[in-house]
Amino acid sequence: MSNIKQIIMQVAEDAKKEVLDEYAKKAVDGIVKNGTKKWEDEQTSLDEFKQELLEMSEDELRLFVPDVYQKDIYHISYEMLKEKGIKLLSYDIDDTIDDVLMNNIQARTPLKFSMPKEAKKLVDKLHSMGFIVVLITNAIPEIALGAHSQLGTDDYIARAEKPETISFENMLEKYNLHKSQMAHIGNSMRDDVCGGNRAGITTCLVRRNGWAMGLAKKMKTLAGSTTRGKLIREKLAQKGIWHKHHIKEKGDQYYQLGEVQQYSPDFSVKNVSRKYSDAMIEHR
Repeated sequence: MSNIKQIIMQVAEDAKKEVLDEYAKKAVDGIVKNGTKKWEDEQTSLDEFKQELLEMSEDELRLFVPDVYQKDIYHISYEMLKEKGIKLLSYDIDDTIDDVLMNNIQARTPLKFSMPKEAKKLVDKLHSMGFIVVLITNAIPEIALGAHSQLGTDDYIARAEKPETISFENMLEKYNLHKSQMAHIGNSMRDDVCGGNRAGITTCLVRRNGWAMGLAKKMKTLAGSTTRGKLIREKLAQKGIWHKHHIKEKGDQYYQLGEVQQYSPDFSVKNVSRKYSDAMIEHR
């Protein structure tokens, strides 16, 4: 575990260049502690999760399949979502909109919290299209509030406990909308896609990688282990249900709403995406 902590420290130290030295050590120490704990938790529950995957039916596995899969939030066709009748867009924050590591450093220091300028422009564009735009994140309140203030979103929920569905349901109730009128965008098949699918809303998966993703890959390589996300993708590929990007050519697996993923003869977004059944959603 000491080697893993060294890697976490190195990645965090690299990011320290962007923060004030007098606050950096405290932020880095907190990130090392939290990152190590998350990794330990991930590995502790890995065998149990492997068994759970083995016991899942095909319908249950399809809860991990997104309706839309794109490189990042800027490549999603929001026009298609609007045509479908979507009125409320909810976003994850960490490694979906901005880098999780820098978000955590900024939230734990007196530094001004910042979000990408292109993300702010996107929110403005979505507002002009008539969308309600909110944030639903498992992150701490300081990150959610900071992103909300910077981006000018309409609402936010922190510590959302995704893949639990309560936060999605709360937003639908608050804005008096049907689940068919909401879409959620995030970078986690476990938290964002499965959570949104369980709630019966449209789900969009983005591939964006930040410091945290790079860190996870380094940790996985060092430990000779895997992650639950990789196990999910492998299982879906084995079943011919869904494939990640770049199977035959760069970007060949990306698709918009209603499109069929390439090179997957048994996969149809139309068949997969309409939320299985209320019984399945309740079961999961």
